[in-house]
Amino acid sequence: MLEIRKAVGPDNWVTEGDGVARREAMQDLFFDHALCPSQTEEEWPEDRQLYSEMVVLDGPRVVGTAMLVLDPEREDIQLRVFGVGLLPEYRTDFIITALEEQLIKDSYLDDSIPFIEGADGRLITNPLVEMEGLPLRAKRLAA
Repeated sequence: MLEIRKAVGPDNWVTEGDGVARREAMQDLFFDHALCPSQTEEEWPEDRQLYSEMVVLDGPRVVGTAMLVLDPEREDIQLRVFGVGLLPEYRTDFIITALEEQLIKDSYLDDSIPFIEGADGRLITNPLVEMEGLPLRAKRLAA
């Protein structure tokens, strides 16, 4: 069964086991199975902020990883899904979209950021932003 879990913060997957081995597995996915190989060559800027990081698990096996980062120096969309690494057999639109949605949900964004750049470069509307002409979405309250 597939599961998407947090990789940072409280109750995260990384700290539930050998943290070094789990981080290495995540890095291997990013470098060996990157959705956007050009991202593997990017330097990590000092001012980049990590908003959220997730892993995709198939039972005990990590099969995917991704981050939501803010790059203040970017001139276009500053908040983006970055570092997506997925094994080829798990590289489906459904899994990528579910991963993006979990990253956004976990990041606790406010409505000051209207758009997020998806893994494939498309614009994703921040679900908390009310824009003229777009249908209002029900806002969920924390359980």
